[in-house]
Amino acid sequence: MDELEIRRRLLTDPYRLKAEQLEQLHKDPDSQQFHQDVLALDVKLKQLLSPPVPEALESALLMQQHNYKQQQQKRFYQNLVAFAASVAFLAGFALNWSVFMYGSQSLGQHSLAHVYHEEPYMQHMTTALSLSDVNAKLAEFDASLSESQHAVVYANFCNFRGTRSLHLVVETEQGLMTVFVVPKENSLDFEAEFHDDKYQGRSINSEKAILVVVSDKPDALLQGERQLLKSLEFKA
Repeated sequence: MDELEIRRRLLTDPYRLKAEQLEQLHKDPDSQQFHQDVLALDVKLKQLLSPPVPEALESALLMQQHNYKQQQQKRFYQNLVAFAASVAFLAGFALNWSVFMYGSQSLGQHSLAHVYHEEPYMQHMTTALSLSDVNAKLAEFDASLSESQHAVVYANFCNFRGTRSLHLVVETEQGLMTVFVVPKENSLDFEAEFHDDKYQGRSINSEKAILVVVSDKPDALLQGERQLLKSLEFKA
């Protein structure tokens, strides 16, 4: 499968990937970055298209909808189709447009994109890594992890919009928790708390880096964050 074909399929459905696509992503860092770009763009579009609706406005809209005439309804659906076509057109140029979008992208949005990118592999992350292997990667950030009751089942470097960061997955009693170690010299807007329909996360400012924790289980996030702050140390 060539690069053009893998990108076309990622644009069509970036969440349900076949085995050959997953294999191609692992082999090609550029395709991995493109996948993360598409997921980050999708997260931002969902947030832009799903703002909270005030109760008074919702009632007014329902009343207006009740009084619509047939021609008004037809015009509404025509506009909706036109809007959907515009979104599809923009998605076709996602790689170029994302450069503009990232100008205001937050740390939380980028973190969620990374989590969704790795989601197909998480169910296979069951083997605990040795503490020495994990600390060998943490050393690049002047950090180390002491003995912990939670096993690290994944540790690899990743790209946070041009900033070399570390992606960890920790197994807690409540489920998996993703941890990102991101240098403070990054170009993303800091976001203390963030969430979407599935995941929620928090960003913690430490002395030398930003720790981002993400999980789909609130208890895992709470307990895992406490344990992480106790066992992760940065050099003075």
